[in-house]
Amino acid sequence: MKKFFCLFLLVFAGVACSWVGLLLIGSGALSARKLETSLTVAGDDVVLEMDLGLAARGKEVYRELGCVQCHTQQVRRPGYGGDLDRGWGSRQTVARDYVLQDLVALGNRRIGPDLTDVGSRRDTEWFYQHLYDPTSLVDWSTSPSYAYLFYDKEVTDETSATALKLEGNDAPDPGFERVPNFDARALVAYLESLRLDYDLPESKRIN
Repeated sequence: MKKFFCLFLLVFAGVACSWVGLLLIGSGALSARKLETSLTVAGDDVVLEMDLGLAARGKEVYRELGCVQCHTQQVRRPGYGGDLDRGWGSRQTVARDYVLQDLVALGNRRIGPDLTDVGSRRDTEWFYQHLYDPTSLVDWSTSPSYAYLFYDKEVTDETSATALKLEGNDAPDPGFERVPNFDARALVAYLESLRLDYDLPESKRIN
């Protein structure tokens, strides 16, 4: 009986060690920890930054709204889709691009375009308008409207910089402006932070 128990412990330890090795090494978790978050490339310092402040809250809003269900954040390498041809990035994404992210929103479906580098493609006004009424900018868009993230505010001294430019039936009552609430501002801050405008040794930039 004692020999059987020792044999059981040896088998259990072997299986446990195998699973630990599979999870840590096979998943790349150990190698990811070895990646530097700052480095020098071609004489220029490249520093990868964490999502902070308003953008950090915006990432939470991004998850809460389910944006990851329709958008990816991964630019595939040449020959594995037309991501680069579509202008979704000037190079493929690599592991170091995600090294500081606690939860990576890679996604697995592209009902909408990839958002890895969307902060380089669009400006603040475009983001707010798209959140409010996607089809006003892209007539074939299937993105839902997030108009409930905006509210009407009485104009005091001057119009807010973030106020929507609405006309006709969509315009607020005279003396009021339609502005984004805190979550809308946070979400746009996060989207603007999504940029792939730096180089890394692992991925040669496509000009």
